[in-house]
Amino acid sequence: MSEAANPDPVAPGALPEARIVPRRAWGSWAWLAPAIALVAVAALAYQAIRERGLPIEISFANGRGISANDPVNCRGVQVGVVERVRLDGDLQGVIVSVRLFPDSEPLAAEGTQYWIVRPEVSLKGVTGLDALLGPRYIEVAPAEVGSPRKTRFEGLESPLPIGKLLPGTLEIVLRATRRGSVTIGAPVTYRDMRVGRVIDVRLSPDSTRVEVLAGIEPAYVPLVRDNSRFWNASGVGVDFGLFGGLTLRADSLESILTGGVAFATPDKKTGEPVHNGHVFELAAKAEDEWMTWEPSISLDAGSQGVEP
Repeated sequence: MSEAANPDPVAPGALPEARIVPRRAWGSWAWLAPAIALVAVAALAYQAIRERGLPIEISFANGRGISANDPVNCRGVQVGVVERVRLDGDLQGVIVSVRLFPDSEPLAAEGTQYWIVRPEVSLKGVTGLDALLGPRYIEVAPAEVGSPRKTRFEGLESPLPIGKLLPGTLEIVLRATRRGSVTIGAPVTYRDMRVGRVIDVRLSPDSTRVEVLAGIEPAYVPLVRDNSRFWNASGVGVDFGLFGGLTLRADSLESILTGGVAFATPDKKTGEPVHNGHVFELAAKAEDEWMTWEPSISLDAGSQGVEP
C-alpha cells in the first residue's frame, strides 16, 4: 500500500487540534438582571432612610422631664421627635437622641440652638406655659442659612435671652396709651401663629405714651406692611347678644397670662415693607374688619412678599 493512501498516524504523545467554539451573545448579559435588582433595593433602602429623617444628638446637664416621643418644635411647628433619652458615659448629663423630619434637616447645622421648654415664672415674664398642660418639648432656634452640617449639639440650659434676636429680625415700635398686660417675652401673633415677641416695654421720651418694642422673626418679616394694624390680644373678651347668647373670646393661654400682641395686614391694598424702628399704633382691641383680611403674602426669602 502506498504512502499517499495511508497518511501518517498521529505521533505518540501529540495533542489533537483544539477547536474554538464561540459563546452565545446573551450569556455576557446574564449579570444584568441581578445588578438591576441590587440597585433597586439600594434605592428603596435609601428612600426609606430619607423618609425617616436625620438623627441628631443633643447633650443636656439635666433632662428636665423630657422623654421619648416628645416633640421638637421650631416657631410653633413640629420639626422632629425625641427617640431616646439616656445618661451619658460619665453619668454627669443626659443625651437626647432626636430625629428631625426630612423637610427640617437644615436645622442640623452649626449654630442651631436647642433647649428644653418647661413652665417658668420670673420677673421677666412667664414662659413655657404650653408645656404646663402638654408634654415637655425641645425648642429650636435655627442657624443662619448655609451653615455647615452638624449632628451633635450642646443644649442650652435655659431659653435664649429675651433681648437676643436672630439675624434679620425686624424691630418695630408699638405705641399705646397704656401698657395693659403686655410683658417682655409676650408673643406677637399673626392668625394665631407666633411670629415674634415683645422685646421691651417702656415709656416714651416725653412720658405721654407707652412704647412696646417688638421683634418679628426673619421668616415672617414680609407680613408686616406700613398699613398693618396691631392690637392688644391679651385677656378674654365677652360678648352678649339677645339671640346669640353669651360668647367668650380668648387668645392662646400664653397671651391670656402674659399679654400678647396680634396684627393683620389689609388684602385690598397691601402696603410697602417697613424697616427697623417703624412706629405703629397699638389698638386696645381689633376691629371687626381687621379679622376678615386675608392677603396673599409670600414668605419666600428675598421676595417682597406680595403675590400678584
